[in-house]
Amino acid sequence: MIANNDQTKQLPNEIKSTFKELKVLKHLRKAGITKSFGFTCAYLFQLIFCLIFENKNWFRTLESKKSTDIPAKDAVYRFLNRSTYSWRRFLLLLSA
Repeated sequence: MIANNDQTKQLPNEIKSTFKELKVLKHLRKAGITKSFGFTCAYLFQLIFCLIFENKNWFRTLESKKSTDIPAKDAVYRFLNRSTYSWRRFLLLLSA
C-alpha cells in the first residue's frame, strides 16, 4: 500500500512506468480532476488503482494495520463521486 509520507516513490515499478508512459497524472489534471483540499488527486487515484492488483476492497484496507497511513473512506468517496470531475474526459484523453 502507498504510505502517506512519500507518495510518489511507493508505487510498484511496473505501475509507475505505466503511469509515466500513459501520462495518467497529466490527463487527470487536463480533465479538471485537481486537488480541492486534503490528499492530492494523484495520490487517491494511485491508491485506488493499486487496490485492484492487491485484490483488496476499501473496507478491508481500512481494517488493516496500515489504515493510519491512508485517507478515510470519505476522502475516497468524495474523490470518486465529485460532480465537477470529468471522468469521461479523462478516459477520452487517456485512450487518445
